[in-house]
Amino acid sequence: MNLRHLEVFCAVVDCESFSGAAERLIMTQPAVSMQVQVVERYFGVQLLERRRRRVVLTEAGTVVHDWAKLVLDSEIDTRRRVDDLKHVETGRVVVGSSVTIGSYLLPPILSRFKREHPEAEVVVRLGDRDEICSDVLTGTIDCGVLIAREIPPGLEVDVVGIEELVFICAPSHRFAERDIVRIEDLAEEPFIMAPKGSAFRKVIDDLLQQHGLHKVSVHMELDGAEGLMRAVQQGVGIGLALRSGVEWELEQGVVNQVHVGSLRLLLDMGLIYHARQRESDMLQEFKQYLREQLHEHFNRWDRSDPNAPALANGTNGLSANGKDASERRAAQPAGGDPRRRADHR
Repeated sequence: MNLRHLEVFCAVVDCESFSGAAERLIMTQPAVSMQVQVVERYFGVQLLERRRRRVVLTEAGTVVHDWAKLVLDSEIDTRRRVDDLKHVETGRVVVGSSVTIGSYLLPPILSRFKREHPEAEVVVRLGDRDEICSDVLTGTIDCGVLIAREIPPGLEVDVVGIEELVFICAPSHRFAERDIVRIEDLAEEPFIMAPKGSAFRKVIDDLLQQHGLHKVSVHMELDGAEGLMRAVQQGVGIGLALRSGVEWELEQGVVNQVHVGSLRLLLDMGLIYHARQRESDMLQEFKQYLREQLHEHFNRWDRSDPNAPALANGTNGLSANGKDASERRAAQPAGGDPRRRADHR
């Protein structure tokens, strides 16, 4: 029996079903059953029983469940404390982000930090939002830079600014020379999207539906701004990307932005970290530096410039999460550190 067996056993108890635990852990239901059977064979007693379509603990199961939670909590705490010691000794910091942010936005920011702190070791890990959040919770990653939506309980999120999601097309596309395109016209176009089921795709789908585009024709699914940009450039279809990931290509005319009426798709960007994280001096300094640099990047637009991204979706003054972005930012303290509990969002 190992820790993974205990994790699966506790997940079944939490979900009150084998199928629910399988979905949470991204496993098959037979695999979950086999893991629980290992725990039951170890103790030589039945730990779970079915009762009215629910899986509940037996008396012995309650004892084992209490013990298993202590073991798992102790393992997480021990790993975090050991990582803290490693970070103090080596000056090592691990930051996680999406492929787009990690490939385009973070490198220049981190290179400046490295020049100022040559003794620091800064590692960037790229992944899906759920992977990054999970790794921050377990202490494998110190902090993450993500779209600040649906952040799991137990994590803090500092909103550092607003990023724009832009429609892009090939220079040869019929929309390339248009000043304005109606949102209804997009429904007839082939799209290139992030993979279905990914966190970024869910954000895109939700925003499009909020603005009346309930269904688009997806001809290709690609992960990452570079692959998407190349497919758009070759005329495969319309793409949606974070401006940070296609900024250079837009400036150079490699791809064109499709301006859809007064529509602006804006997203809060956040720096996430564990709510009860033990921080080394290096990590504290790194997080403050990263917070300031991200705030400067995402809020770099001169709002008197008519070409700057609007602070609102459409004309109602609301950002993508439904709040008045200009009022919210005006209320923030200098430095852009509006610390909020993720589970209060």
